[in-house]
Amino acid sequence: MQWPNSDKGTWSSVSVDIHKEHTKLVEIFSSGFDAIVSCYGPSLKVISNIYSEAVEGHGRIKTALLASTHDGPFIIVGGAGSIHVSNRLQLTDQEGFAFSWWWNWPDEHLDYMTARLTFNGRDVSSALSVVWGQPWAGSDDFYQYQVYSWILSPFVYWARAWVKGALMNKHTLGLITGSRIAFTMWNGVQEKSWSFLSPPGLLRDKGVRTGEYKVFVDSPEDPAVEAANGGIYNEDMAVAIVDEVENNKLAYKHWSCTGSIGLGKW
Repeated sequence: MQWPNSDKGTWSSVSVDIHKEHTKLVEIFSSGFDAIVSCYGPSLKVISNIYSEAVEGHGRIKTALLASTHDGPFIIVGGAGSIHVSNRLQLTDQEGFAFSWWWNWPDEHLDYMTARLTFNGRDVSSALSVVWGQPWAGSDDFYQYQVYSWILSPFVYWARAWVKGALMNKHTLGLITGSRIAFTMWNGVQEKSWSFLSPPGLLRDKGVRTGEYKVFVDSPEDPAVEAANGGIYNEDMAVAIVDEVENNKLAYKHWSCTGSIGLGKW
């Protein structure tokens, strides 16, 4: 972050424990920033703690912001799970989520996720669940592998059941549902200017910056379904965030943005 009154082009940072240093966080928020972008995420080390840490963390950030003197834009970056899709329901409310959502990912996004998991050193079983589980999990697709089906069928069906259970586990969903609660915390707040950005469902990193994107304002009455099913590179989402910082056109709104993907290796 660039601190007020610092020389142009110089940057510095400060650490704060949002769970233990409320006063310090209020002081930081009151430091005279033109705008603040909150990209908080809980620790992923203990999966059973993710949801509670997310709820506590977002709640403490909100409390500190409301207690501060900050009067500029405040953008919270959440997750795709809070985007509405139909009948006033959000993506996370879909039956069988997240398995049902993952089931419909296009092949190119599965390839990306496999590469990303491997690149980031995630557990091997996570990568295998993407590579093995989805392409052969559906009964219609599975039997096209006629030569191998009788040999592999026990493993494939076991893998499908394991992946389904893992993806629908409440602890696995903690990061997604925790971000959804963050939106609920801010929705309706009038004391401070805020907007809540839910990245699209097929968000990708290590991409290409085109500078082009499309904004969707999401609401129960007018759901941003295209955003829930769309994608964007982090590089273009950053452009959308900077534009909103400068223009503040989406205050008090829940929004998303989509752009081109598949332009580079990822």
